[in-house]
Amino acid sequence: MAKRFYPDFFNDVFGPIMQPGSSGSFAGTSRVGRVAHHTIKSSLLRAKISFNPSDKRHLRHLGNMMDDRGYLGGLQNFATDDVRLFDAHKLAREKGISYEFTALPEENGYPGSVQFDLVGKDGDTSQLVGQSVGGGMIMIYEVNGFQIHWQADTFGLLIHDAEGRYAEPVSSLIDRFREQYVAHKELKNKQGERGYFIEFSVAIPDHDLVSLFDEEDFLLLPALLPVVTTLNRKPQLFQTVDEWIKISQERNQSFVHTAIDYERDFSGWSETEIIAYFEKIADILDHQIHALERLGYENVPDTPMLPIYGRLWNRYKHKSHALVDSLTSRIMDYAYSTNAKIPGVVIVPGPMGTGGGYLYSALEAVREARGFSHEKLVEGLIVAAGLGAIAFTHAHASGESGCVGESGVCCAMASGAITWMAGGTGEQVQHAASMALQANIGIPCDPIPGGLEFPCLTRTVRAAVTAPMYADMALSGVDPLIPYHEVLFAIEKNRQENQKVVSGPLCGVNCTLTAQKCALFLKDEVMGDKLKYIAPAQ
Repeated sequence: MAKRFYPDFFNDVFGPIMQPGSSGSFAGTSRVGRVAHHTIKSSLLRAKISFNPSDKRHLRHLGNMMDDRGYLGGLQNFATDDVRLFDAHKLAREKGISYEFTALPEENGYPGSVQFDLVGKDGDTSQLVGQSVGGGMIMIYEVNGFQIHWQADTFGLLIHDAEGRYAEPVSSLIDRFREQYVAHKELKNKQGERGYFIEFSVAIPDHDLVSLFDEEDFLLLPALLPVVTTLNRKPQLFQTVDEWIKISQERNQSFVHTAIDYERDFSGWSETEIIAYFEKIADILDHQIHALERLGYENVPDTPMLPIYGRLWNRYKHKSHALVDSLTSRIMDYAYSTNAKIPGVVIVPGPMGTGGGYLYSALEAVREARGFSHEKLVEGLIVAAGLGAIAFTHAHASGESGCVGESGVCCAMASGAITWMAGGTGEQVQHAASMALQANIGIPCDPIPGGLEFPCLTRTVRAAVTAPMYADMALSGVDPLIPYHEVLFAIEKNRQENQKVVSGPLCGVNCTLTAQKCALFLKDEVMGDKLKYIAPAQ
């Protein structure tokens, strides 16, 4: 049976659970670094972290989304929710780790990738080529010259068989762990030496491996996604809202229950386990949107990269009468708390790093204002997850598609979720999501390097506050004509044909003189001493 992998609620849409920041640039980079950590046996001594010469933007804008700390923290085996990620430079230097961010002398064949060249304290070396591909998801292309093409969705075992004597032990291991076996392939490295990459749904104990292979000949790479791939995974249940509605009708069950079936088919989890994980997500997001209130608006410090805009908003509301209505004002309270990105206040993306918090800002404010139950809010999260999975199926739900792939998809998910919470039908959920997505088409992804969260702040707050409007439009009977998945087709076509306009260093507001000055501030003031560090001789 072939390995199945398609967009999932907890791997792709509401994942990973992480420290605040960009899911692609902070969580994804830390995951790539964390896999690299496991490619070397002794403690890390030196690391060279290199980008392709064609990817000048990555090196020039390094640090804008904390990707430098992600890579370096992952190399120290910090998980995505580990607050030590913020101090990755300081902790690496305290451990005597020398590191350098640089460019490769020539292209490595994987555009957009990063290459780790590592040296351990025992003289052992390793090389990994991988990439954060958006939303916290990663792709590991090569380890030590073996092309494994692996997503950290399983426990991966890489075996170097230079002498050609491990074929029988490999077969023996697969037979011994037949119930946990997922896939395997035979490989050759760049020197023509044989190797094997075997995937399991559980970590194989070391004692089973050393009984079959010499210790220096194998690497065990960890599964980093919350839902691990197994051979029991069923085909994707639906890919459009129309299919979702049809299956619900055929099974004579609610729209929400069909979404739960989607996740059950992917993960193999029970309904109780799925609901419990959504409750966990809701609890994390609730803490995030209330963090400024609970910690105190005046107590959370500004940073060189991000002022606490919620403090300005709170002062303004207490000094004068805000122009917006009470519901919008409450959504903005929560959205500013989301934007604060307070270290130690973990988040759940949906789809971009703080998207889950912006989405939840709208859902919780509506729940409070209209007296909906907590159970109805959790149902809204489940509906949002279904819409997110459809978005990831048909488009790049990331900045690669422009801001519509981030705040736009977030707004669509929130709009559909609120529509359901307010008693809407599956058809009305689709109408709300389509309208929200249509309104965001054409907006580029153009975060200003060193630009203090602009223009992202304006778009993410707008996504939250407009979600109830699209829900009201759908509930009133407005039909946007174009199904949700067709809008996603348009987004993907636009991404493919207009990449430089949709996302890039010179699109949108990054064309301005001020944005270019901000980029110099990032390069010189923020990252000036962080690109290279040589530890003192020990």
